[in-house]
Amino acid sequence: MGARGIPAPPPLARKAMHVVWPVVAVIVTGLLAPVVVVGSFLVAADRKAKVFRASCAAVLLLWVDIRMLVGCWALGSKHPDRTDAGWRRSHEQLLSSFLDSLMYYARRWLGLDVRLTDRMHFGTEGRPLIALARHAGPFNSLAVAWLLARTAGRLPRIVLAESLRWDPGLDTILTRLDSFFVPATSKPGNDRLEGVRRMASTLGPDDVFLIFPEGQNWTPSRRLKIIERLRQRGDEARARRAQELRHVLPPMARGAWAARSASPGADVMVIAHAGLGRLSSARLVWAALPFTDRPFLVKTWTYPAADVPDSQDEFAAWLDARWSEVDAWVTANAGPWPEGHEPPGHGDEPVAGTWTDPGASDPAGDGPRPER
Repeated sequence: MGARGIPAPPPLARKAMHVVWPVVAVIVTGLLAPVVVVGSFLVAADRKAKVFRASCAAVLLLWVDIRMLVGCWALGSKHPDRTDAGWRRSHEQLLSSFLDSLMYYARRWLGLDVRLTDRMHFGTEGRPLIALARHAGPFNSLAVAWLLARTAGRLPRIVLAESLRWDPGLDTILTRLDSFFVPATSKPGNDRLEGVRRMASTLGPDDVFLIFPEGQNWTPSRRLKIIERLRQRGDEARARRAQELRHVLPPMARGAWAARSASPGADVMVIAHAGLGRLSSARLVWAALPFTDRPFLVKTWTYPAADVPDSQDEFAAWLDARWSEVDAWVTANAGPWPEGHEPPGHGDEPVAGTWTDPGASDPAGDGPRPER
């Protein structure tokens, strides 16, 4: 069962975790402190310093999360009236600071480097934007959200798996910012997409709505399971279609269509990324550390609202076509496998890892400049 199938904690447990989470952070920090010390001594022998990097990053990222949770407590006291104009603005600033810190430490200790292959175009001035992103590899959701925030200058509204409510910091701030957590299971009579439609229908002229049509991270095993499941259902056409896609899962159009139909005037951006997608297990992530030889490359395509189909069947076919383009781009830019973990027959794949750096997209500087 992937993260998508993990239900949210019960309400009482969610409240208790607000108190327990800082205690857990203290305990984890205490347990990892000797590991950090030992890892620092191993740096001379381990050129990549994996133990040292991973343990330092784990402690730092955990406390970044705690800082955000404490910040939510402080904002709750400062703005008891949630209709106050400063409520949302303050929480957006807090979340933006969290994403900046997270990406800084991920880059500093893990070598994560986010780069655009060309400038991002945000569509028509005065129109909202629906962003449909590929889902694969570690950090991909946060990296895409951070990149949109830096380039568009506004935090995206995000559709997330309900399992993320197990993180009290993310649960608190994203709930306050009206993000939608997709239920792990559907109950009779409940519409799992109602929250998507409700959130999309309230988009303002400069808002960005981020959704991942695949619904879960791509892995080779999930790809094969989807193909087999489609064949068991007798849907040979969709099974063949899924088999043609090598580095993405077939998109599930219902969620994307729910957003599109609720905000028909929004332009649509398709986001592909490559570089970390092949790191589909903890073992592969560990083998690839640090990520200095595999930048997180991002490619986008933006379509005016008038060019996006306005019927559900046509939209599904349109999304399938876009995902074929995403798969072709990812296949050409997938990056190397971790050394010693190349699968049999990988030499038959197209040469991967090529990319261009436009200069203006360097996240270490002032960030990419937004275009409309």
